[in-house]
Amino acid sequence: MGKRPLVQSLSTLACLGERASYFHGELMAALKIIANGDVAADRLNGSWAGAFGQTQFMPSTFLRLAVDLDGDGRRDIVDSAPDALGSTANYLHKSGWRPGLAWGFEVKLPQNYSGPSGRRNKAAMSTWAARGLTRVDGRALGEGEAGLLAPAGFNGPAFLVTSNFEAIYSYNASESY
Repeated sequence: MGKRPLVQSLSTLACLGERASYFHGELMAALKIIANGDVAADRLNGSWAGAFGQTQFMPSTFLRLAVDLDGDGRRDIVDSAPDALGSTANYLHKSGWRPGLAWGFEVKLPQNYSGPSGRRNKAAMSTWAARGLTRVDGRALGEGEAGLLAPAGFNGPAFLVTSNFEAIYSYNASESY
């Protein structure tokens, strides 16, 4: 969860570099969290860059999306697993998560595949099937749209990723996370 005092880290970052104004806003949000009584100042620790809690929210994200799922009147993603998980679920919901839709699944590419790829390059599952992609577990690709993600290139593992992957990506902008 990080061990650095958040106010100190954000104060430093608010004074340095090209992103100082962004971190100034995050510092103000952290102070609001303390003032609101959601997380005590001595428990508000995180990464050097300001993410905190069990699911690593930035303070401004916390103010927008954190929820009190345990019913104690505070939104505490540091010491309350229900609040942390509920807040993360709320984040994913607001980011477009569709219940019942998988984030994606692993596929096998045809030998020497050279077609389109990229998580944003979505096509119908029938289009991917026509290009020779199959699920590694042998099941049908299904319905809907997906993009082809090949994080290690076409010779490594490949995945068809749905719009739910985009919701996860908005939480942590890494294709290999």
